[in-house]
Amino acid sequence: MERKNTNIEIPDINRDGSLIKRLMIVVLVGFDSVLDKEGRLYFRLLCRLIDKAADEYLTAREYIMEEIKTKDKLAYRFSVIDHLENCINAINRAIKTFTCSLSEKRSNILNFVSTETVSRVKEYSVSNVRNRIEHINEDILGNKFEGFVFLDVNEDYSQICINNKCLSFVDLASIIENYHNFVLEIFNNLPNRCEKGIYYYDKK
Repeated sequence: MERKNTNIEIPDINRDGSLIKRLMIVVLVGFDSVLDKEGRLYFRLLCRLIDKAADEYLTAREYIMEEIKTKDKLAYRFSVIDHLENCINAINRAIKTFTCSLSEKRSNILNFVSTETVSRVKEYSVSNVRNRIEHINEDILGNKFEGFVFLDVNEDYSQICINNKCLSFVDLASIIENYHNFVLEIFNNLPNRCEKGIYYYDKK
């Protein structure tokens, strides 16, 4: 029996607004001055990359839902591919930025996040899919290529795959969502009041 496309669900991302909008306020007031130089740079980069990953994912999701509704892959599939590739690249860069913050002893950014949160996001990786996107030409040259030449969505809309490397939509949405919450925790542990050059941490 043919599966009804109307029953397919692409997971949404639960996030508490834009990280960049929060960052603009923090930077203007100077609340991020409690971070060291490297920490501020990592923090700002993470905000942008995680927002970008979420935006690209949600745009791809909209196109996928339209594709499922209309059953017209020709109209939407390449837009889906473009936005998913952008999403994977952005969240992979965010993961690399986080990894750098772990190894950079001069950075104090992780002092503003719980060890539980660090442990949770530390295990995430999208590099197997991202690397195949970036190096698919090498796979073709080395006769190690199977399937479609682009990152694509599988038949039941549960995964994105390229050259037999796959990542489920559930896992991708969870990675983005948890990285968003990771950065939110940093925001929540920054000072929220400044008087005469002194920063205060009021109870929230």
